[in-house]
Amino acid sequence: MLKQPPFQLKTSHALIALLILAPTLTYAETATTASSKKTAPAKNTSDATKDSQLAFEDMVITEIDSEDGKAEIPSKTDFSTPKVRITKKDLEKFNATTTADSVKYQSGVFVRQRYIGDPNAPIGMRGSNPYQGGRVMVFMDGMPIWNSLQTSFNGSPRWGLIGPDEIKSVEVLSGPFSAEHSGNAMGGVVNFTTLLPQKREIYTEATYMLQPYSNGGTSQNLQGFKTFGSYGDKFGKLSSYFSYNHLENEGQPMSTVNTSNTAGPNGGPLVPYTTGGGAVNGGIFQANPKAIGTVPTKTVNGVKYPNPVPGVAYPNQGGAAGQPNIVYGDAGVVRSIDNLYKWKGGYAITPKLDALFTTAFEDLDVSNTGKTYLTDASGKQVYGNGTTNYNFNGLNVKPTNNSFGTSNQNRQTFTVGAGLKGEAFGKWNTDTNVSWFDVLHDQTVSSTLNPSDPLNKNAGQVSNVDNMGWVNLKSKFDTEEFLGRKDLSFSTGFEFQNSNMFTSQYASNNYTTTQKENLTLRSGGITNTYAVFGQLTWRFLQDWDATFGTRLERWNSTQGVYQSIPSGQTSLVNQYLPDRQASGFSPKFSLGFSPNRMQFRYSLGEAYRFPMVAELFDNSNSLSGAATVGNATLKPENGLHQNILSEYNFNNGFVRLNLFHEEVKNAIYSSYISNSALGNNINPSAYTSSLSNIGEVKINGIDLTVNQNQLFNSNFDAKIDSTILNSQITQNYNDPNYVGKSFPLLPNFRANGLGTYHFTKDIDTSVGIRYQSKMYSQLDNKDQNLPYYAAFNSSVFVDLKSTYHFNDKKGHISAGIDNVNDYRAYYNHPLPLRSFFMQVGYKF
Repeated sequence: MLKQPPFQLKTSHALIALLILAPTLTYAETATTASSKKTAPAKNTSDATKDSQLAFEDMVITEIDSEDGKAEIPSKTDFSTPKVRITKKDLEKFNATTTADSVKYQSGVFVRQRYIGDPNAPIGMRGSNPYQGGRVMVFMDGMPIWNSLQTSFNGSPRWGLIGPDEIKSVEVLSGPFSAEHSGNAMGGVVNFTTLLPQKREIYTEATYMLQPYSNGGTSQNLQGFKTFGSYGDKFGKLSSYFSYNHLENEGQPMSTVNTSNTAGPNGGPLVPYTTGGGAVNGGIFQANPKAIGTVPTKTVNGVKYPNPVPGVAYPNQGGAAGQPNIVYGDAGVVRSIDNLYKWKGGYAITPKLDALFTTAFEDLDVSNTGKTYLTDASGKQVYGNGTTNYNFNGLNVKPTNNSFGTSNQNRQTFTVGAGLKGEAFGKWNTDTNVSWFDVLHDQTVSSTLNPSDPLNKNAGQVSNVDNMGWVNLKSKFDTEEFLGRKDLSFSTGFEFQNSNMFTSQYASNNYTTTQKENLTLRSGGITNTYAVFGQLTWRFLQDWDATFGTRLERWNSTQGVYQSIPSGQTSLVNQYLPDRQASGFSPKFSLGFSPNRMQFRYSLGEAYRFPMVAELFDNSNSLSGAATVGNATLKPENGLHQNILSEYNFNNGFVRLNLFHEEVKNAIYSSYISNSALGNNINPSAYTSSLSNIGEVKINGIDLTVNQNQLFNSNFDAKIDSTILNSQITQNYNDPNYVGKSFPLLPNFRANGLGTYHFTKDIDTSVGIRYQSKMYSQLDNKDQNLPYYAAFNSSVFVDLKSTYHFNDKKGHISAGIDNVNDYRAYYNHPLPLRSFFMQVGYKF
């Protein structure tokens, strides 16, 4: 058990704490005389009002542009954080079939969505990549929908809880500069505000999707459709809204299986065929972007470990990348069906205080069946048996038939949320939310072999989520006249987060009946985080403001368990992991100067991101040989973040420049080590994922955005943004060979461009460009930028959309194409090729 916090008391902490306390003590002493002092006279009433709105434009709504006609009340406590607001009108300019699409043109933001409706669509922002779970917080009307449980590709926010058609606006905040947010905002925060009806409204919409896909051994028209319907009404002080969203789609095969030479420290050339099962056709020559081969055995405390050990980094991750291989199959087309039933309501307790309620039930089915490319001379499919060699163009190929199985997942979740927002008493406002997310059922049934394999006997595996969910309680109170002074704003509050996750895996002799023979693996645990925060803003001179804040957190992990059957044994071995505690003290500071149309701001914030349940306790094995290893000894990430903002606002647009610097100690990242390097012969070409702390990572970045509507008084709107990143591992005690390398999955350059031309008030056409440079996925930077599966290469997508509104904008017809240029890009899995959309919607 950790009895000491995972940090040392720093002089900077004490100084910032004094700065936080000093203004409060000073104002308490002078409060009785403050009212008798005269403030500097304003130049004139109109000028003073103008300056106030320009200096604090995030606190003033000058027009109601929302569809429900209800003005939004933005937070009074987050303007120290760089942010941008996306309106519903902005979303109509590009293809946003799902909620995850709503931020795809935002600077420095990337959502890895493999296909429309992908349940595993994690988000990354700035210096945090999508596979670093819990680095970007996502909220729906103040209720958290970001995943506080899982990491990597599983760490996706629950995007499906929001229909893109009900989005009122989106705010994207960059970095952990507000004391209101935990270190899970190291990358940023995305706040969704949804529509709440003020009168009777019925809306229906239908969308068709088509992706003509041809890659490897798969050539198929992948199709899908979405239907959405909603009914809203207002009864006196009560607003009620019910919606149903059905999304059904097909996605391209997400992984391939191959034969390669895993012998020696670095693999080698493909092996000539000698004897075995005869000649086959259908294989594809490629190269492996990741490393294969063996790694030297790591010695810890005199003990040699040939397998992954929590907290131990290996000298390399499997030798050299770029080794030749023969691809002989894939995981098959993915079919996803998602149904969301949602009700939300709002009750006006007073004209300035609203109560909000949300309930949602989601039912998701995802399935795929592996496919072999190999055929014999008679055209019969060849699945292999893992030991027989076949002759493909004179070279040896040895297919493993456990790579072609079928998988069917059903997940049902239930969400309940309630909140208060508005003026609570006096001049104090509240933003209080309590929410509960529960996985009612989550089961994946997999077969060891393909159902068409002659050797198939219906053996398989059943993976169950025994218990998974979170409870969050957060209450914030703020005022813009603290201690009776109009030059002071203050906010304070507390937060509680409980996350629990327990999973189990069973061997099955008959997967078709979900038969469970014996338990083979069980793991899980619980984490709790308690936090209090406070933030004070002082407008000490005209156009100047300073913000001081701090956040105190206490984190616990309990009930950690790992039950497994070690290699060579037949019975479970129980391992109960010790409870742990850790604390974090996170000071914040911001200084702003906003003359006329300009704004300058320096922001500084420290943040602690505590390990999540899955990072600590989640362990799993797939039938194909891939494995995930949790690490119960992970330390909290500790980041120091700085940002300098320069912005100029002009009519219908702005230019914004952000310079940012991040230093994160004990960064948590998952290394992928080839099974061949670990002596795992089930599938030597598969990979095992093992989590560890990286000593220190430093990131420098430049973020530039230019946004101009009605360019040169025309009907053309334009938006251009770009992000330049330089990341470097500066310390790593486990393995100094990583020092000086780029941190994985952070491209050096991202850029977006979006142009919209309004032909008439009812016809719009948009052209968008999304670019991302190449990146590394391995800590040793040995992986290569190759156009094949398992790569993380560069991408440039060109998107088109046209929309026609009719009947006074009650109805619309739109058509669009994403990736018009059919660019073949990979983010470990292939990203969508050219995709077509057509949508029809009408509001009654």
